Amino acid sequence: MNRKSFLISAACVYICAFLFTGCDSNGTYYRAITNVYPNTRTNDIFPVRKVLTSPPVSNLLENKEFTFPNILSFQTIKGQESSSLEDLFQRTQTDALIVVKDGKVVLEKYGKNSERNSVHSVFSVSKSILSTLIGIAIEEGKIKNVDDPVITYIPELKNKGLDSLKIRDLMLMSSGIDYQRIEDTFFLFIPFSPDIKTFYGNDLRGIVHSLKAGKNPIGDSFNYNDYYPILEGIILERTTNMSVSLYTQKKIWEPMGMEFDSFWTLDSVEKGFERTLVGFKASAVDLARFGLLFLNHGNWNGKKILSEHWVREATSPNPKDTREWKVFPFWPKLGGFYKYHWWGLKNSDQSYDFMARGNLGQLIYVAPATNTVIVRLGSEPDPNYQWPFIARSIAEAIR
Repeated sequence: MNRKSFLISAACVYICAFLFTGCDSNGTYYRAITNVYPNTRTNDIFPVRKVLTSPPVSNLLENKEFTFPNILSFQTIKGQESSSLEDLFQRTQTDALIVVKDGKVVLEKYGKNSERNSVHSVFSVSKSILSTLIGIAIEEGKIKNVDDPVITYIPELKNKGLDSLKIRDLMLMSSGIDYQRIEDTFFLFIPFSPDIKTFYGNDLRGIVHSLKAGKNPIGDSFNYNDYYPILEGIILERTTNMSVSLYTQKKIWEPMGMEFDSFWTLDSVEKGFERTLVGFKASAVDLARFGLLFLNHGNWNGKKILSEHWVREATSPNPKDTREWKVFPFWPKLGGFYKYHWWGLKNSDQSYDFMARGNLGQLIYVAPATNTVIVRLGSEPDPNYQWPFIARSIAEAIR
C-alpha cells in the first residue's frame, strides 16, 4: 500500500473511531483525525507551558574569518553525494542550520520562513532534554540513582509484573512493556496504537498508570517505547514538586542564560502534563547552547550545570550492551548505539559522536573529536537524506 492509500485508509478508520468514541475537540481521536501525519506544525494544536529565560543572555561568539565549504560531500541512503549548502537546504526543507566549531559559530543559516528567534518543534529531541533533567535530579538527591525501581516513584505500577523495571531501563528503551510502533501496525488498528495514544493523548498520566509487563523480559532487547518518557516525566514531577517546564527553567534555561523562552506542550489544559516524549519547542541557537553544554562536559561559562560523570554516562557506548534491537536494527550495524535518550555513532578511530534526534530530521549533533556542535531543524521530505550522516560529514569537513 502506498503512502497516499495508507493515509486515506487510516483517515477512514480515524473517523469511525472518532464517531464511536465521541466528538471532543480536545480528544485523542479528534486530534489524530485532523492531523493524520505529524509535521513540524502539529505541536501547535496543543496547549503550552512557557519555559522562561533570565538575563543576562549568554553570548555565542562568532568566527567571522572562517570560510565554510561551498560544496558538501555526505553519505545518503543511496550512496555518497555532493551538494551546495543552498541546494541541500532546499531539498531537505531545512529551517535552521547552526554549526559551532571550537566554541564559535561558523555557520548560522535560516530558511525563508525562519529566523533567529523562531521557536521550533523538536519532537524526540525532547527526550534528551528530559534525561538531562533526570540526571540533574539525581545529582540533587531528589532521585537516588538510575537503578531505582520505577515503582518506588510510581506505585500505581506495583503487582503488574514491572516491580523490577528500573529508571535505567526507561532511558535505555529496554524491553519490559509492550509497544508497537505505528509503522508495524495494521492500518485498521492504527487509531488504537500506542503511537496515537502517546502523541495525541489528552491524559498521558492516565495512559501509563494502566501499563503492565509485556511478553519480552525487562532489559532483554531494545524496543523504542514512548510510554517510557511519560513515566520519567511523572517521576520528575513527584520528586521535584515542580512541573517539568518549571524544572527545565530553573535547572537549564535560566542558569545557562538562554536567549529565548522555550515551551513544553501539554496533553491538555485540564491535566497539564508535559508531553515529555515529543513536546519541547525551542530556538536553534539555544539548542546549540544545549549541545555545547554536553561538549563542555556539563559546564557552561564556568558554571556547572551537569556533572561530567553524567555527561559521560549518558552519551558513551556501553561495550557490554548486547541487546537485540527489535526496531531500527540497522543502527548498531552502522556503529550506532543508544544511551539515556541519546543516539551515538562510533567512529573508525575509536572516538564517538552523539546526538539528540527527533522526527523529520531534528538534530543536535555533538562531535567531541572535532570540537563541533551542529543543530538542524526543519522537515525531511526525502528519506534518502539522513541528517545524522550529513552532520557527521560536516563535522569531518571542517575538522
